[in-house]
Amino acid sequence: MPLPWTSRSRRFEKEALPHLGALHRMARQLVGQAADDLVQETFLRAWKYFESYDSATNCRAWLFRILRNTWISGWRKTRLELPLAEVESETVDPYYDWEAEFLKGEYSAGMKRALSDLPGDYRMALLLADVEEFTYEEIARVMECPIGTVMSRLNRARRMLVQLVSAEREAGNAGRDVPQTEQSTRRKL
Repeated sequence: MPLPWTSRSRRFEKEALPHLGALHRMARQLVGQAADDLVQETFLRAWKYFESYDSATNCRAWLFRILRNTWISGWRKTRLELPLAEVESETVDPYYDWEAEFLKGEYSAGMKRALSDLPGDYRMALLLADVEEFTYEEIARVMECPIGTVMSRLNRARRMLVQLVSAEREAGNAGRDVPQTEQSTRRKL
């Protein structure tokens, strides 16, 4: 039975909208500047199918699964498109008052590059676990794979990230003639 419009709206605001920030953070890592579009499409799909959402389950995981599926659908559509020459036009990026909160937690340029170099499934697993603090079980549901696969992807993603960040630092330090101290080269466990 469909929910009445007002109660559905209130329930959506109460259960889904608090996760807007976390979804936007993840979308930024997945698609960069197109994050607003991905989050908007995610919330449109969530609203459309909100009647099928079971409030006894985890709304955050449900939204992240929609985000992932929307991202994959978009990727499949665009991977075969030929890039068109873009006409330079002056555009102004919209600014939302909730963006200031996210800009505080921005990653360094080196970390952004390293994260973007990770394969998509590894990056998503890593961000869900380490940034969004999802459990292995929640990640498995979002990514539609066994928990063992999640643990394997996280392990590989973390190892790859360490290698990528180390390579980034070495490339940055190669141009400098400043000797490193033993303290700065020691690996933290």
